[in-house]
Amino acid sequence: MIQQGVVAPRRRTLMAVEALIWPPLDQASNKVRSGLILDKKAVTAKGLLKPDEDGLYGFLGHVISWHDLKVGERGNFRVFVHSLARSNVQRDVIAVEIEKHATIFMPVELTEAQARLNLAHARSTWVTENGFNSSLFRELPSGRVLEDHAREIDSYLKTLSEPDSNVVSLFENAIKSRKPPRGGWKFTSTQKDSIVLAKLYAIRSQGGTERVGKRICEELGIETSVLYTAIRVARSKGWLAESRKGITGGRMTAEGEEFFLANDGPARLEQITGIKLGK
Repeated sequence: MIQQGVVAPRRRTLMAVEALIWPPLDQASNKVRSGLILDKKAVTAKGLLKPDEDGLYGFLGHVISWHDLKVGERGNFRVFVHSLARSNVQRDVIAVEIEKHATIFMPVELTEAQARLNLAHARSTWVTENGFNSSLFRELPSGRVLEDHAREIDSYLKTLSEPDSNVVSLFENAIKSRKPPRGGWKFTSTQKDSIVLAKLYAIRSQGGTERVGKRICEELGIETSVLYTAIRVARSKGWLAESRKGITGGRMTAEGEEFFLANDGPARLEQITGIKLGK
């Protein structure tokens, strides 16, 4: 509610005029590992600084930088930082985004730059100053965020299910909801059962590494000892890669994937969880 006589702060949500990439793509070398996305209306045709037309922001207004980083065994990551000049002498960080890349960093194309600049203009800029610093990233519960991400997706998929477990067909390959039978699913320490549980463990680890085992046991209605016996068997056979030190979860090896496919793993996994793997 807005109090009478008080003027509410304006929130600019206009689209950016035109994105400008610096250094330009035709001038950037393969060694360039950082750059800027600017709003072209913030500079003149002669490359001079241009004051904000509405007087809301300082020089350059919204600016997005990107930084290509190699993080040891984790691979390549690109970090985007969005800042806003509140005046000609004050600039605050508004948002930070981390993006995973493959073995090489793809260039930031103009289409992406324009979309990111449009999003920058659409964001709420009336935030507390000095919100971003190094201590924030140490305190952020990133593991819980990844866990919540997976849980929110699971919760939404369940809303698409009818009482007879048939999914409303909004997606071509929707995941069916599966309830364990009374007493839970029955697993033994055989290799065929172990590979199915190991595969599920690897899939769930991709969505977050926090309480993966507990989530699976609750989902299937089984004891934790059953799951971790299967994981030990899979690791001893070389089907499930060892986790990095201090990080739970795991990933399937090439040998594990081969054994999973050779022993009717996809059909069994779909029967138990409703997860239908692509061919």
